[in-house]
Amino acid sequence: MNIKYHIKLSWEGLINSYSQVFFSNSKILAYILLFVSFIDIGAGISGVIAVAVGQITALLLNFSHDAIRDGTYTYNSLMVGMAIGIFYDFNLSFFVLLIVASILTYFLTIWFLTSLGRKGLPFLSIPFLIAVWLIILGADNFSALELNPKETLSLARYFPQLFTGTTEFIGTLPFSNAIYLYLRSLGAIFFQFNDLAGLLIAIGILIYSRIGFVLSIFGFLIGYLFYHYLEGDFSQLIYSYIGFNFILTAIALGGFFVIPSKKSFLILFLTIPIIALLISALHTLFSFFGLPLYSLPFNIVVLLFLSAMALRYKTSGLQLVTLQQFSPEKNHYKYYNSLDRFSSDTYFHISLPITGDWRVSQGYDGEHTHKGEWAQALDFDVIDGQNSTFKAPGIQLKDYYCYDLPVNAPANGWIVDIIDGIEDNEIGDVDLENNWGNTIVIKHGEYIYSKLSHLKKDTIQFKIGDYIQKGDIVAYCGSSGRSPEPHLHFQLQATPFIGSATIKYPISYYLTKNENGYEFHSFDIPKENEIVSNVKVTKLLKDAYHFIPGQKLKFEVKEEGKKTYITNWEVFTTPANLTYIFCHDTKSTAYFVNNGTLFYFTDFYGDKKSFLHLFYISNHRILLGYYKNAIIEDKLLIDSFFNPLIKAIHDFTAPFFHYCKAEYQMTFSEVVNEHMPEKIICKTEAKGKYFGKESGMIWSEIEYKNSQITSLKIKTSSKTLTAECIQS
Repeated sequence: MNIKYHIKLSWEGLINSYSQVFFSNSKILAYILLFVSFIDIGAGISGVIAVAVGQITALLLNFSHDAIRDGTYTYNSLMVGMAIGIFYDFNLSFFVLLIVASILTYFLTIWFLTSLGRKGLPFLSIPFLIAVWLIILGADNFSALELNPKETLSLARYFPQLFTGTTEFIGTLPFSNAIYLYLRSLGAIFFQFNDLAGLLIAIGILIYSRIGFVLSIFGFLIGYLFYHYLEGDFSQLIYSYIGFNFILTAIALGGFFVIPSKKSFLILFLTIPIIALLISALHTLFSFFGLPLYSLPFNIVVLLFLSAMALRYKTSGLQLVTLQQFSPEKNHYKYYNSLDRFSSDTYFHISLPITGDWRVSQGYDGEHTHKGEWAQALDFDVIDGQNSTFKAPGIQLKDYYCYDLPVNAPANGWIVDIIDGIEDNEIGDVDLENNWGNTIVIKHGEYIYSKLSHLKKDTIQFKIGDYIQKGDIVAYCGSSGRSPEPHLHFQLQATPFIGSATIKYPISYYLTKNENGYEFHSFDIPKENEIVSNVKVTKLLKDAYHFIPGQKLKFEVKEEGKKTYITNWEVFTTPANLTYIFCHDTKSTAYFVNNGTLFYFTDFYGDKKSFLHLFYISNHRILLGYYKNAIIEDKLLIDSFFNPLIKAIHDFTAPFFHYCKAEYQMTFSEVVNEHMPEKIICKTEAKGKYFGKESGMIWSEIEYKNSQITSLKIKTSSKTLTAECIQS
């Protein structure tokens, strides 16, 4: 690897080390913190050196470049460097100590990263605490180490009016004493005990995260008021301004490790007072040994809380972050967007056990037989245009439309029980002795079985123990058992027995027929008298979205008034089998799923002005079967549909209520040869909505031919572009 690569790696690692202190990867916040660290020049220089030593150690020992780049290995070293640099003059002894301390902190980081990581816990700033305490306790024992307390080398010496002016201005504000303590507590996180440093950090947090900013104030106020109303010793807070423990805990538990919500704010009323108690108790103990508390209370409470949360049997409204976005806003919006989109999704996707259009003759809690423990079941038959289940005269089994039609496996599984050999009833007659008639029970997974009953005698295609695939014909519809006329009984159950109680379980994807065509349903329960069918996949659409790892895609994009350009995309898959499209030009990534019925995107990272992002929005959810007038709807993240001011205002209130949302809709508008489509055009529309107003509209028209997406026309409020596929 060349020098340019290592310089870029080290610079990114340095910048991210600063933002990691506040659980962030924001570059703006990082640059503000970098500047703040140099308010005391010695602290700033020492911090940079400590990070560099940590990075060199990681590189020499062949540790992960990704962890170097994102600052994971070195943000504790940064704090150790600043802690040493704030107190001692630069000399040879100082640099020896700084290098040794940085290497020690690095290895402590690796150890805690590994040991706590096994338990799913973060290592926070524990390596920093241990390293600094060891230095304080051990450095004086080495007489050759000439560590001299330094005079403050601060920017305040050169720009005194800037610092005193900030302090004087704050003094004119209401509750100035609390504001002083809040800002100086913020500054103390970077060992800068002045109001300007705290103000700059507060501005950086506000730019990085509105939720984080509110949490910092909210957490600090809880701790401050706890001390005030219990008449605590405020000198414990003023000494080194360790009130920053309140701030860090609030951001960590209110929005970083926990999804920001009303309950994540409420939990701070429990955790922040514990911080206050720990400060009071541990301050006395640590003063005896001459050790500062620093962030110890924050570390204890956060680790205790997260350890306890891991043992819950349900979330209780406090949802831990599973895929960290390094932003309270992103954690919040992505979680609730996934909840809107996938909360009804099931692990096992169960289809209708039919081919073509059938009627739900009896639904859940049906008036005839779907009662009590067997209420969650569906009966199916077939009707004609006059709502009749048979053709005249209707006195023989073969007169009924559903009789002898194939019955399909609703999902993959194993045959675990079979009843066969029971004769079909004459029309109007029932066999109460053999209630279920000829039946198959299929195991799809633990505690999820399907049962298909009233089958035709001697038509069962498999035997017990056979593994079957979704859609396989397992038997044919009959009228055996308690069945006065041919129909199919279908239920899901938690146990493998014929006669087991039913369970409520949705059908993954299906269509209902109406006057205008078909309506698409996702993870829903069919209702009585609905005409239902499975989605029949259209080959043209299936092929167009069959993106496989290694596949390269190129689009020639023409934007009105701008130069034509070509995008270069490639399909990749992660070790966890997550598939994504990567744009080599903008370094953007769009994750997608193709489950055979739907193609949909799940996540986007990168340049939101790129064509890939427009492709991600316009193809957000596509039905892979052509159905005229079928409408496919979805929810989108709001960040692409509102101006920054509206979005920022919404961020402040997002944990409590939403008034901004973004919606998506897809319909088919044109087809050539409906039965064997040679060309299909679909239209999509995405828009933001707030207080009845629409915002950020994005319209698109997508054309499919020759087994691929051939072109897209996309129009937004600010531009119109067309894209032609030149490689697929």
